[in-house]
Amino acid sequence: MKALGRLAGLALVAACATTGAEGEGDRNLPTAGVGPFRKLEPEEVKGVAPFVLDDARALYREPAVLRDGESTLLYAVARVDEADVIVRTRALDERTFFGTSGHFGHKPVTVLEPDAPWEGALSGPTLVRFRGEILLFYAGAEGIGLARSTDGLTFRKEPGPVLTRDPLPGSWETTAPRAPSVFALPDGRLRMLFAAGRAIGEAESADGVAWTRVGGEPVLVPAPPPAPGSLLPNEKPPFDTAAVGDPCVVTRTTPAGRFHVRVLYTGTDTSGATAVGFAARYGESGPLARQTVPVYSVGQKEAAPALLDLGDSSFLYVQQDRRDGDTSFVAVAAAFAPGNVKLPPSGDYPDSP
Repeated sequence: MKALGRLAGLALVAACATTGAEGEGDRNLPTAGVGPFRKLEPEEVKGVAPFVLDDARALYREPAVLRDGESTLLYAVARVDEADVIVRTRALDERTFFGTSGHFGHKPVTVLEPDAPWEGALSGPTLVRFRGEILLFYAGAEGIGLARSTDGLTFRKEPGPVLTRDPLPGSWETTAPRAPSVFALPDGRLRMLFAAGRAIGEAESADGVAWTRVGGEPVLVPAPPPAPGSLLPNEKPPFDTAAVGDPCVVTRTTPAGRFHVRVLYTGTDTSGATAVGFAARYGESGPLARQTVPVYSVGQKEAAPALLDLGDSSFLYVQQDRRDGDTSFVAVAAAFAPGNVKLPPSGDYPDSP
């Protein structure tokens, strides 16, 4: 990929994080091959590391990324004029984004505002290229909406939500669906993972508008708590015993030719602490198998992962708390894998979002 050319000159440094081994065929899969990630260091970003998009008033959060030639497009939720909207920015080196706090006089551009009765505050953007368009899925108060674009800047919305809460009695969906992540199957059908209540479910569509749930149960639920006295000395309990959410799906075909669905997600424990976990499966359907330890955990309320997979390396974008003196606010941070690779100094800001 084009981005790998810019990474070819990276220097190796002593560290233990890797992107995981392919193994022999699929032996080490599905829950190998992603992370763990290390947060970006001060010399790798122009602002306050590891943050790549921050503003104490805009409160950038819930990132989503999309490659566009030499650029990395980043969409995020922001507070603008007392409303939660979706904005877009851009970087040429995966980390120097137009309109962050150090880019004085510039701001990301707003691409979607709440203007329909069902929406309320907007959240959880995700994007996928489909039939010559960019589809932007997002969450509102009553479910998940869809907006279309040809340039990634001007979007036109569907008139109502495309996925609402399951009306069947006894459904596991105790809230309206939120935090969608959409991906294409090998035959062109679309799949969506979405959060509802404390779990993650799945739906399918041929056109992005009409969705049907896949199976009657979630594909990922919170980990069971350990039995009393079962943990070894210094062994930590699971990090996701209270809730799982914010799925981010990146697919590939393994060396053995199997369709590999890889999912980063936010795990929450019973104390309310969060970390970014990884789960995966082979094939189009079925439950996800989780990795037992998080792939990114820094104790700063990290959540809402977005993955930019460059093949031999990857960037992880998350929302997490950023401190500025005595104040704290949410912002978008970045991490990198493999952790034993040093990035070159950050590049120039692009001339537009």
